[in-house]
Amino acid sequence: MIVKNKIKSLYAPWRKKYILKETSKNSETPQNCPFCVVDKDLIVFETKKTMIKANKYPYSSGHLLVVPKRHINDLTKLTSKERKELFNLIDLSVYILDIYMKPEGYNIGCSVGSIAGESISHLHFHILPRFSGDVGWNRLGDFNVVCESPQETTKNLREIIIKEKLPKKFGVFSGK
Repeated sequence: MIVKNKIKSLYAPWRKKYILKETSKNSETPQNCPFCVVDKDLIVFETKKTMIKANKYPYSSGHLLVVPKRHINDLTKLTSKERKELFNLIDLSVYILDIYMKPEGYNIGCSVGSIAGESISHLHFHILPRFSGDVGWNRLGDFNVVCESPQETTKNLREIIIKEKLPKKFGVFSGK
């Protein structure tokens, strides 16, 4: 963040390991891709073709990723089934975060290609709950930090999905 020609830093120690890994260079193949070799404890919900997972190195609490299971990096290569599940899980992500965190807004996006800011060469959408005064790409000034581990977020969101019987509501069914 730049303020009056001085750079201010936000300390996010949980991201150091990720930043030092050079993930983009290692994610070209499914064997090295962090979305193909998955931490099961971070999966919030999965279908046959897609999954919602908590970001292991989040920008903020509640940062979710919606990812096709097939190792692709091109929206135009999604099958109609993958596309439907992917966007239904984006909707489900917003719904459960609304219940759990009650954010005031969201950043939802996908970067394809290193020039666009992609760091993992596997198609994925970021779902970031946003709050007034939090750290934003376009905000300068004060911010709040919400502290919760990705594992705690995952556990609590799984409970909401089960309690609210959300797979039926969103037309997605567990891929287990």
